[in-house]
Amino acid sequence: MSHKHGLMSHMHGLQMHLCDADGSVFGRLLPHNPIVRPTDFNKARELLGALAASMKSTQDIQSDVPAGMTFLGQFIDHDITLDVSSELGRNTRHQLITNVRTPGLDLDCVFGAGPEATPHLYSKPHEGYLLMGNSANPLDLPRNCDGVALIGDPRNDENAIVSQLQGVWIRFYNILLHKLSKPGKIYKSLKHLHEDPKQLAKLLTRWHYQWIVLHEFLPALVDPEVCNRVLWLLKRHRFPQPFSDKTAPIPVEFSVAAYRFGHGTVQNKYQMSEKVKVGLFQQDDGELGLPAFGPKAKEFNIDWRYFFDIYRARVEPQTARPVGRSIAAEVFDLPFVKDDMVMGDGDLVIPAAEAKSLAHRNIYRDRFGFELASGQMAAGNMGFTPLDRDQATKDAGLNKIPLWYYCLQEASEIGNGKLSDVGGTIVATVIMRLLKNDPSSIWHAHDFVPCFGNHNKSFGMGYVADYVDEEWSSVSHRDDLTCSFDPKRIK
Repeated sequence: MSHKHGLMSHMHGLQMHLCDADGSVFGRLLPHNPIVRPTDFNKARELLGALAASMKSTQDIQSDVPAGMTFLGQFIDHDITLDVSSELGRNTRHQLITNVRTPGLDLDCVFGAGPEATPHLYSKPHEGYLLMGNSANPLDLPRNCDGVALIGDPRNDENAIVSQLQGVWIRFYNILLHKLSKPGKIYKSLKHLHEDPKQLAKLLTRWHYQWIVLHEFLPALVDPEVCNRVLWLLKRHRFPQPFSDKTAPIPVEFSVAAYRFGHGTVQNKYQMSEKVKVGLFQQDDGELGLPAFGPKAKEFNIDWRYFFDIYRARVEPQTARPVGRSIAAEVFDLPFVKDDMVMGDGDLVIPAAEAKSLAHRNIYRDRFGFELASGQMAAGNMGFTPLDRDQATKDAGLNKIPLWYYCLQEASEIGNGKLSDVGGTIVATVIMRLLKNDPSSIWHAHDFVPCFGNHNKSFGMGYVADYVDEEWSSVSHRDDLTCSFDPKRIK
């Protein structure tokens, strides 16, 4: 046993070194808030579970934010974080969690590690082009013979909306590569950025994506005053407290709590196109749900007018829920979770009814898994006046507010449906720092304006999706980029 402890001590030192070296390990922003022992874990679970249960809502509540922003947020998350080592049922040392994604908005979930390291993402006859589509559906992702998506991050196939966002960025890059490979005045004017059309197309794809993250996504979901304050500080090489230049690129307070605000913006149902409406998950009663991992039928191809603002659309996009404490009932019944969950060394058993609730999982991960600072502790450390406990927290008998819940409470009480003081500062600072710390990002391209897909100086995710739908037919060899597989092989 002592040998094992010695090995773990050695690994801890190695992982801390890695964190300093390449930012691939998660870190803490705020003080550790350990559970005081001895404690009655079942009693603690009941209190936390009561708070989670109070959030459930069967209504689809409207906001002024297009519904697609929920799934763009999911896509961004998959671009910057992937933790494959921590488990919900165990207390987790953040120093020992490796981030498999590069901590940057570089679309490695699209480009992988490039054609040499990840050749399965790229076309062999058409050098530099990403594979796109398959024989069953040209707008679905490329797939191998078993129907597994050939993409940089497998999570981007977990539902039909985020998988098609992945497809939009694959097609956007391929369109740019096709255009930049041809002679033309507008393209010659871009050659100073990079002589190689493949590298230039990749750079411009990233810049268009980063522009959307900075100028559309963040202001839509974070209080613009918070965004502007963080931007002002970072441009002057200063930090909102308690951030510093030594803060890990992805603090656990971001990945485990603040950025999970997106779970609160999910609706129960979505209009995919004029004729197709689905629930978030396939239910036992046969009601259509968003297709998950595996081939997506053509009937689920998205009409992006229902998800984003598009300048010439005659359709009002459906909206995300406002960021807040009200959570869609659908995420309280995750269909892929079937069993009770044993936490730690058997000290606590989470019943299946709670284990399959995303709200419960978030609160349990916050408190039992990572022992994060409470919302009040976070506010105090960040220079804000802590909110009082709301009625649901009081009814649950909790004195300290879990950080994930606190970020949503802020949005409801003072953020007008957007992340505010604590949650907004954490999310805006982490994302903006990723751009600031990347010398090749849009942060350092001061004169860049989107040049593909913009319209009358307006630009956004809806414009990219519309541009891709319009221009995809101009890629003459697009059919060569599709993969063939036999749907009968897929169970």
